[in-house]
Amino acid sequence: MVDVWWRKTPGRFAAPSLVAGILLLVPTGGSAQSSAEAPARGADRTVRATFVESSPRIDGVLDESIWGQIDPITDFLQRDPVDGAPATERTEVRIAYDEDALYFGLIMYDSDPEAIRTSILHREGRIDQDDHVWIALDTYHDGRNAYLFEMNAFGTQGDALFSDESMTLADWNWEGVYRSEARITSEGWVLEVAIPFTTIRFSADEAPEMGIAIRRAIRRKNEEVYWPHIGQDFRGGIAHVSQYATLTGMRDLRRGRYMELKPFGIVGAQKFADVEDTDVLDDLGLDFKYSITSNLTLDLTLNTDFAQVESDNVQINLTRFNLFFPEKREFFLERAGVFNFGDARQTEVFFSRRVGIANEIIGGGRLTGQMGPISMGFLSLQTEDAIIDDEQIRRGANNTVVRLRADVAPRTTVGAIFTNLENAEAYNRVAGADVSARFAGSSSLDAWFASVWESGAERASAGSVDLNLRNAKWGMRVGYTDIAEGYDPGLGFVRRDDLVRYNATLSATPRFEQSAWARQFVGAFVTSYTEGQDGVKQSTDLLSHNMLMFQSGDNVVLNGRRRFERLDAPARIQGRELPVGDYTFYTISGSGRTNASRTFSGSASFSLGEFWSGTRTQYGGALTWKTGPNLTLTGSINRNDIKLPVEDGAFSTTILSLDVLGALNRSLFANALIQYDDVSKSLQSNIRIDWIHTPGSDLFIVLDTGYFLGDLLDPRDTRWERRTGVVKLTYLKAF
Repeated sequence: MVDVWWRKTPGRFAAPSLVAGILLLVPTGGSAQSSAEAPARGADRTVRATFVESSPRIDGVLDESIWGQIDPITDFLQRDPVDGAPATERTEVRIAYDEDALYFGLIMYDSDPEAIRTSILHREGRIDQDDHVWIALDTYHDGRNAYLFEMNAFGTQGDALFSDESMTLADWNWEGVYRSEARITSEGWVLEVAIPFTTIRFSADEAPEMGIAIRRAIRRKNEEVYWPHIGQDFRGGIAHVSQYATLTGMRDLRRGRYMELKPFGIVGAQKFADVEDTDVLDDLGLDFKYSITSNLTLDLTLNTDFAQVESDNVQINLTRFNLFFPEKREFFLERAGVFNFGDARQTEVFFSRRVGIANEIIGGGRLTGQMGPISMGFLSLQTEDAIIDDEQIRRGANNTVVRLRADVAPRTTVGAIFTNLENAEAYNRVAGADVSARFAGSSSLDAWFASVWESGAERASAGSVDLNLRNAKWGMRVGYTDIAEGYDPGLGFVRRDDLVRYNATLSATPRFEQSAWARQFVGAFVTSYTEGQDGVKQSTDLLSHNMLMFQSGDNVVLNGRRRFERLDAPARIQGRELPVGDYTFYTISGSGRTNASRTFSGSASFSLGEFWSGTRTQYGGALTWKTGPNLTLTGSINRNDIKLPVEDGAFSTTILSLDVLGALNRSLFANALIQYDDVSKSLQSNIRIDWIHTPGSDLFIVLDTGYFLGDLLDPRDTRWERRTGVVKLTYLKAF
């Protein structure tokens, strides 16, 4: 054993006809790409890794003789600001390997080294605001999935694990274990990286080949350069794994059954206003990772705890529908993309925040990986009973998800999902199928269908088809969504049911590559029509979106919108009842944002117009001050002034927040989020200190409080809503 440093009414959607229609539209074989496109996976570009007998010292200095013996990659091309133009600053990348790890030696030459922007020390911070490098590896060479490693001129690390040529913010919450060091020199900056083969999963071939792409950002110029070049026709940039070059030359890599044990201990106390006693926290738990094969990984968790998870940003609901709060827990975030199914933030069959929030998780496991052309994910967790009061118990349940996705043609996948939420009293099960085809650069066809079976209710179904045609200059999108009344996946998220929606978007994205001040204009006309399952119109939406991006990295937005909403039953907006009727409202909104890499940056927004036969004026803004790499302060305000033609219809809502990011070095950093809103009249603070005492191992100190600032019904009541203090220690061991 060694320490590691790397580490219920059916909808009108008919499943058979949907699947048949999808298969007719899916491009197959050679027709998946036009002959005018760049070769798949950068097939015209190849780089060879050089074997080294002894590993280089990762110190940000390329003084080992091996680096001088390797021919570098140098022919980087711009993606921004001038697509396909030579880079304005030279970049050299050398690649080596031994049986344990893959090594990168990079030199980022810069004509003005003092202008290199460095401000982020905390891991997984906004490294994109600095000069930085991305190294992306398609380890299975399948043209769909990739690991991404991000580093700035401090060597600060960020990383992502994304799938199916799609990258979301959640993908950045994966944390791999690897080593990186960087130094600023008189000629630019130098970066050394070691990525252990135990951190990444790859094929079992004797001489595995991988896809590779490298991106450098020169932040003061807002210039991005790529090798190989991935042009603007591929709107997702580095997410287009099919355009990567090929990394060859590796063989006889050390494999084996890689195992990780990550025990944790937690101590602390918490006190809630409505509970007389203080709850003392003292617990032990364990996370276990085992590579069954080089392609298949088993994760087990026992006595799962999420004490170190940062708190949610406060949201005030001014709609009739559910709010969406993103997942922030590490166990669910790693390889989360494998389980994606449905329309993000609207109709998701699996939404992990439904697990372990109301009832604590006892334990369970997850199996993820790839078997030939099939990606798979299996998750099963058991939650315990929760005592609501002396007479009521909220029963725990088994939470199971099975997700399969098969590569059936170039850039085309078909998949299936099954979820089951079940205890002794009830069950909720979902089965679904989906297809995704990407073609002609950034164009795509996506469709899915799912049905819910729930004890005591009739089967309810939902589905969607979305065709998106895009290139560098224009776009057109049409979609159809059908969600039955009562469609409610027990482990999913549904913002709105009982609807049939038709939507379309027409957009233009001209670029001004020769302009000294303007970079790109984005104009879009978006429309949607929604009716109920009974065919009666429910709502319509017309939006004109206009954004101008500047060469400086700033942007401005101006939108105009017309909405129609029909209420067949009274609805409530912040407790105010809206009567049955038809409502039409027009609004105009705008925003502006400055380049976030500057010492001072900020944003501002406004919206004004009609609101449910009344008026609504919204305005807000944020100001960020980077005092240096050790401290960043961001203050923000968001206010709504609303007048509704109902009793007590004139009211306002305000959210104030202060976000403090501090870092002593790359191993010790903290963040504090302080928030106040005048609806709950609560001042909330969440302070989280993280010390990475060894790579992959942390000591967390978390303080979380809520303090009521409004009028007390009884002066003897406490203003403290909650007070929590927790210390959590984790330690990663590898076998």
